[in-house]
Amino acid sequence: MRSFLLLISISFIPGLITTGICQPSIDELVHSLDQLYRSDDSYAEMSMHIVTPHWERTLTMQAWSHGIDRTFIRILSPAREAGMASLRIGTEMWNYLPNTSSTVRIPSSMMAGSWMGSDITNNDIVREITYAEDYTYSYTTDTTRAEDQSDGVVYIELFPKSSTAVVWSSIIFAVRAADTMPLWEEYYDSHGDLIKTVTYLNVQEMDGRTIPTQMQVIPADKEGQSTTITWTNAEFNRGLDSSIFSLSNLQSGE
Repeated sequence: MRSFLLLISISFIPGLITTGICQPSIDELVHSLDQLYRSDDSYAEMSMHIVTPHWERTLTMQAWSHGIDRTFIRILSPAREAGMASLRIGTEMWNYLPNTSSTVRIPSSMMAGSWMGSDITNNDIVREITYAEDYTYSYTTDTTRAEDQSDGVVYIELFPKSSTAVVWSSIIFAVRAADTMPLWEEYYDSHGDLIKTVTYLNVQEMDGRTIPTQMQVIPADKEGQSTTITWTNAEFNRGLDSSIFSLSNLQSGE
């Protein structure tokens, strides 16, 4: 999955026509997907609802981003996790644990691990991969979701290039042609088995941008488990103090 980096801007490409008449330029469409959650900088308020067969919980948090290489996230609630924070600079990542007042650098061996017990991994937060540069792609009609096949939806199949370090072998992306809004994406392994599904929901305008404000991740091999991220507020390109993305801010608890 593209970096979970939080609210970055959408690049709207006008004039896309439904598949029943003419497919839009695939390069433009892939570019628009890359820009879906990107901007020079952003601030967001959000919740993350995690469901497993044995428990469920909701975290609220604030997140700041600068370009594609800096991210800062602080947990606000529940009380047990309040003050926990994550900082990413490039491919490096640190977590702050207020209960022990300790800062932990995440080693490469733990980057595939869960972030805050969710279906989002540490790798999802630090990854700087883009569809246009790190994948080959083409239109496809090969999708298992027959109910979604319509003249208003286009489907893209993406294959990671040999230099792209990911655990999946292909992605199927469904995009609403009229406004380039993504509907869902499915990740598959080398055997063609589904790894996970990401669904985009609740399209709204925030700070002048039209974006899906909810994203649900469902792992295929964990029955009854999901992570749903909901954005309640977002601000783009307002200008951020660079000190936000620092170890001293990570440890401040503010």
